[in-house]
Amino acid sequence: MALIASFVMISSAITLGAILLITDMHRQAIQDVDRGLVGLSKVLADQADRALQAMEMVQEVIINDINETNVSTPAGYAAVASRQDLHLALKARIAALPQVNAVTIIDHAGKLLNFSRYWPIPDVNLADRDYFQALASDSTLQRFVSRPVQNRGDGAWTIYIARKVTAADGTFLGLVLGAVELGYFERLYQQITPTDDAVVSVFRNDGMLLVRHPHREGVVGKILPTSGAALIAAKDPAGGVLRNVSPIDGQERLIATRALARYPLILSISRTTQASLAPFRQQAFAIGMAAASLVACIGGLCLLFMRQARTERRVVSAEERARGERDLRTQYERFGVALDNMVQGLCLFDGDRKLVVMNDRFAELYAIPRHLQRPGTSSEDLRRVVLAQRGDAANNWDMVITPPTSDAVPQAATIVRLANDRDISVLRVSVPGGGWICTHEDVTERRRSEERLRFLARHDVLTRLPNRVQFEEVVARELEICAKSREDVALLCIDLDGFKQVNDLFGHPTGDRLLTEVAARLRGILGKRCIAARLGGDEFAVLATELNASKTPAIAAQSIIDALCAPYLDGERRIDIGCSVGIAAYPRDGDTYEQLLSASDMALVRSKKESKGSYCFFEATMDAAARDRHVLALDLRAAIGTAQFELHYQPQFDVASNHACGFEALLRWTHPTRGSISPAQFIPLAEETGLILPLGEWVLREACREAATWARPLDVAVNLSIAQFRQSDLCEMIREVLEETGLSADRLELEVTESLFINSSAKSERMLFDLKGLGVRISMDDFGTGYSSLATLQTFPFDKIKIDRSFVAQIGVTTKGATIVRTIINLGESLGVPVIAEGIETEEQLTFLRQHRCKEIQGYLRGKPLPISAYRSLIAPVEDLRVA
Repeated sequence: MALIASFVMISSAITLGAILLITDMHRQAIQDVDRGLVGLSKVLADQADRALQAMEMVQEVIINDINETNVSTPAGYAAVASRQDLHLALKARIAALPQVNAVTIIDHAGKLLNFSRYWPIPDVNLADRDYFQALASDSTLQRFVSRPVQNRGDGAWTIYIARKVTAADGTFLGLVLGAVELGYFERLYQQITPTDDAVVSVFRNDGMLLVRHPHREGVVGKILPTSGAALIAAKDPAGGVLRNVSPIDGQERLIATRALARYPLILSISRTTQASLAPFRQQAFAIGMAAASLVACIGGLCLLFMRQARTERRVVSAEERARGERDLRTQYERFGVALDNMVQGLCLFDGDRKLVVMNDRFAELYAIPRHLQRPGTSSEDLRRVVLAQRGDAANNWDMVITPPTSDAVPQAATIVRLANDRDISVLRVSVPGGGWICTHEDVTERRRSEERLRFLARHDVLTRLPNRVQFEEVVARELEICAKSREDVALLCIDLDGFKQVNDLFGHPTGDRLLTEVAARLRGILGKRCIAARLGGDEFAVLATELNASKTPAIAAQSIIDALCAPYLDGERRIDIGCSVGIAAYPRDGDTYEQLLSASDMALVRSKKESKGSYCFFEATMDAAARDRHVLALDLRAAIGTAQFELHYQPQFDVASNHACGFEALLRWTHPTRGSISPAQFIPLAEETGLILPLGEWVLREACREAATWARPLDVAVNLSIAQFRQSDLCEMIREVLEETGLSADRLELEVTESLFINSSAKSERMLFDLKGLGVRISMDDFGTGYSSLATLQTFPFDKIKIDRSFVAQIGVTTKGATIVRTIINLGESLGVPVIAEGIETEEQLTFLRQHRCKEIQGYLRGKPLPISAYRSLIAPVEDLRVA
């Protein structure tokens, strides 16, 4: 009876141990799959969010540009939105965004106004689309993500992120559409899905399927209320995990979702339960068979012992003993087959720390000598063999070939690393009588997959450099160290010069290879504690540490410039680019990551502005200047339409007759607190912010209004900026001003500079001919300082050439200056174009110009820019100002 009771106890212990082991393995398998799916869903959701945000930034720029034109009617909106230069701008802005199929602008009736893909614009109406109907019918709705449709242009499955455009009074003007090609996401997910059974999907919040990899026909665009993403979103909109039967392929899946931060979309990634738990089922089956075989073996042993005991009491035949021995051998063979087919290596030890069973997998993992595989081997002997193969002493090797502690039921698995870089998961389970079962599983590939996902979350996929998130963490950590050690460090912001041209000329694959080579060169010149990161596009950053007299920030910056400016070889093609560097030093320029990055970025802007291919240190005046420039831009915007702006007029005289022949209208700004602000300061600011358009129109309108009241029909000259010249409705605006003010067109002189013809001469010439068609006169201002003077003069018949004041100032000072002025006068005389010289300040200059037959003059010698009231005598009908 005692033998039977012992058998029952041992069998129960083995069964319980097997159940606990299988239960823990099942829980661990589910947790491992869930963790992997959740981690990957976060990475992919963040990537999708950033991809869509990049496209929407383009939409935001377009909407802001339209709003700054102050359009208030659908007709005005259509005129602004249907310009060809806007088409070219759309095409250029999405060139670097592979996920964007196209950007489209439509009016309030759904008519296509502009399209980044084609010009001229096809006659298409999109009023039937869901995004148009939703935004047109709901005045409060500003953004809408459409159902997926096949693009009418190229047939690609596409979703549209639609943004509403309204006038200042809320009038619905139209939409700006960003077409995102779903194939971009499918190709991306095809490259990063961890297993063949994995499915990556993107849903709208209403459960509509937008993207699925692997692709399945007939499901894109359908609302699937029973999908895992929809069920998870109903419980937690932010995301979660769920086990659900897919309505698409009918398979039970483990699903993890993550809501996009800025869009009503859900990223879902799933694996089939069957594939996810396949390794567990194999292991559980092997353990179950091993436990059953072990129980059977022990039962056989008990039976044998009972038979032997009965043999002592009675004589049994030799034939019965032989049969019992054969049965016992059969049980042992079955038990060995089960053990040797387990995925894990397994050992069973008794209360005396002696080996009871070891399977072949355990012996294979650690190359256990055959004589140590026999039952009865000491656990210490086996432990010495295993410890000889350890690769990292920092791991928890105390759990290897040792009994579990009594207070740890069940024990958690631990990971140890061998010298050959294999990771082994070790799990121990106690059995009654002081013995224990331990399993050892090779989890190297699983751990490497997890490490790869963690790497992608903190590194740039293309260059393998740290991304912005990791760079911020490293810089913050280094700054804490430097705060204690008082060590100087510098943050260098780097921007490649000419990289956009590489993409435009040779394509994005070449650009990607160039960025990879840039990253390699940065790694090659960095010190141990220095770190380089890719912040985005062609912008990089470097944290330079261990600075001293022989390694200054300037030396570090110059070494970077030298390394990155060296020629690049792409096959047989040689590519030359440059780079500019902005430098911010710690702690002088800031003691936080944000302050140093902002300071180095401002220094980079100064470097690119003053001299590309060089470096520039941050100066406190840059920050103050940036803030002051921002405040001044706000004041400039507020000043338009107020009495702060007024026109001054500088007279122009005919040299031969000594009569006043016209005035140049010059804008002046009197700030309420800063006083008079130079045009050299606020005019470039107006051009940079786009305020030059309303400001220029006001100047033109006011000058024409004033000139129309003069008793004498003198000319009035108004300067046109390049930004104004690029307006498609410039001719129409000038026509309206002339009709409104009543000024004769031949009295209006528009002054344009030579720089207008540098990049767009053909377009500029067409605009000049259109303006000439109105009857106005065109003058080339600052002649001699541009780039295409002679070619432009030959192509377009200007009404006047204006010699730049820098040449006039050299008359009587240098021989070259006088020669240039004389040459320009002779050139104008040969072409039959009158020449006017500006900046006349001395009688010597006037005498020289009269001797060489200059047609007109303008300058302080005969009149400063003043309010028109100061020159009433010149515009009166009986007065005439003569040049002495």
